[in-house]
Amino acid sequence: MGIVVQKYGGSSVADAAGIKRVAQRVVATKEQGHDVVVAVSAMGDTTDELIDLANKVSPDATAHAREFDMLLTSGERQSMALLAMAINDVANERGLAYEARSFTGSQAGLITDAQHGRAKILSITPERIQAAIADGAIAIVAGFQGVSKDTKDITTLGRGGTDTTAVALAVALNADVCEIYTDVDGVFTADPRIVPTARKLSEVAFEEMLELAASGAKVLHLRSVEFARRHSLPIHVRSSFSTLNGTVVKGSIDAVSPRADHQPSADAGMEAPIVAAIAYDRSQAKITVVNAPDQVGAAAKVFEIIAGVGINVDMVVQDSSSAAAERTDITFTLPRDDAERAGKALELAREELGFERVSTEPRMGKVSLIGAGLRTQPKKIADFFSAIAQAGVNIQMISTSEVRVSVVVGDDEVDRAVQAAAERFSDVEVEKVSYGADANGDTPEIVGVAHDRGEAKITVAGVTDEPGEAARIFDTLADNGINIDMIVQNVSAEETRRTDISFTLPRADVKKARAALGDIQAEVGFADPVTDEQIGKLSIVGAGMRTHPGITAKFFAALAAEGVLIRMVSTSEIRVSVLVSADDLDRAVRATHRAFGLDSDGEAIVYGGTGR
Repeated sequence: MGIVVQKYGGSSVADAAGIKRVAQRVVATKEQGHDVVVAVSAMGDTTDELIDLANKVSPDATAHAREFDMLLTSGERQSMALLAMAINDVANERGLAYEARSFTGSQAGLITDAQHGRAKILSITPERIQAAIADGAIAIVAGFQGVSKDTKDITTLGRGGTDTTAVALAVALNADVCEIYTDVDGVFTADPRIVPTARKLSEVAFEEMLELAASGAKVLHLRSVEFARRHSLPIHVRSSFSTLNGTVVKGSIDAVSPRADHQPSADAGMEAPIVAAIAYDRSQAKITVVNAPDQVGAAAKVFEIIAGVGINVDMVVQDSSSAAAERTDITFTLPRDDAERAGKALELAREELGFERVSTEPRMGKVSLIGAGLRTQPKKIADFFSAIAQAGVNIQMISTSEVRVSVVVGDDEVDRAVQAAAERFSDVEVEKVSYGADANGDTPEIVGVAHDRGEAKITVAGVTDEPGEAARIFDTLADNGINIDMIVQNVSAEETRRTDISFTLPRADVKKARAALGDIQAEVGFADPVTDEQIGKLSIVGAGMRTHPGITAKFFAALAAEGVLIRMVSTSEIRVSVLVSADDLDRAVRATHRAFGLDSDGEAIVYGGTGR
């Protein structure tokens, strides 16, 4: 049999009993004939306790980046040694002729860049792990850590880094599968801590899991899923507290997906972003519902009308209104052939819905950058925007995800935008696509609901709506290492030709982002950025939304029925995300889960309680 890599999270090894239980499972896998490599997290809340201790010793502990990483990695070293001892005891009790050997990340050959606290893996040279396997031993590797290629210092990979350690080892060792053990029985349609009736998924595609992970699902870390996707490595998510089969993450829903010949160069590192293709679509139109009431249910009514005439929408943009106006614009794209019918349907409801008018632009195009690791590598997004701006093309709408960044431009500017992007990202395919093509009626509407409490929203108001202005803003943020999630650029006001750009980012990066924006405010010319940290992000994810009309309407109607106000909307091809008040988030998750018929008859079991 081949190699199996297993990862055990902090809840699985939280105490001595847990470590012994994991040891029994590891030995059982070895006895089945597999070679076994294990990546292990720190016990329970050890990492949090170390952070608290550091902050008591030093008020600004993270400023001591090298020493902070040295401290935090001690938790995983503790776990690896204890687990190796427990496995050896089990082997001795059973009279088995093999042993467990523990290795730090550096001993296991995980070579990283020099970024303390968020290091990226450059390469893995697992000679000592391979030697242990050849000797018949079980290798236990401390997760979350590596060693810098340049400084030779210990580095950490950031939260969730043990998932990434496990998948990277599995790729380097050419393992058959990577098993991620946690405190739930697999990937569920929602967080079972909030929705006890959530259903376990038996299988989910890489792109769907990426969107779930990027939208806040904690069962798998985003970077680990991307690693597995790049190398077509199946991930089996299951519980260390039961023997049930879990959820297998494998396969692609995207015709344009990174392949073996799309891998980054050795110099760039194993986690370097990949641009696999540039795609364009001339089949779109854009409709804006101008000056609609910014109140509960308004957006739902708009998309109920669109769904009622059998039209499927693609990109959707809505930003929150100013407190004084209490009005907002709702903009979406749709197939060009449906634009006239959609516009007429909305006009018939104008008085009922209370908006000012419908603006239709029937000839629009969409240009997309497709690849891997795009969301966590902001410089690639900034380069895409910059290339299009330098071609004199005005970006009218923006949509981002981990695997795709899309912009909407005028139909007569598509060729220039594609050519500019192709010149910036050479040696990639350029493909013509059509939204909604190759419909598969058997695809479920959505696979799950995800939420995230860790984001904040910044709005940059009064930006001149000209080529290059948005690119300048995101170039600046990228240069400061700030990862952007949702991006909404409003349709500019006709009288001022100025627009508002809103985006979400990790709450911990707000101070750094405001400082970076302050450096270019006078030159670019925009109002003081407005920050909102009392938000939660709610997302629905699934390939079915590309072909099933009415999914957006159903989502928004569920929130309206629960009295939840939508404060911002952003979409990708297989995800719709909204911002709501942090106080409304749990209710919104449960209402959405019910609306899409995802509730099961029984209740999911959460064995540990942390989600890791």
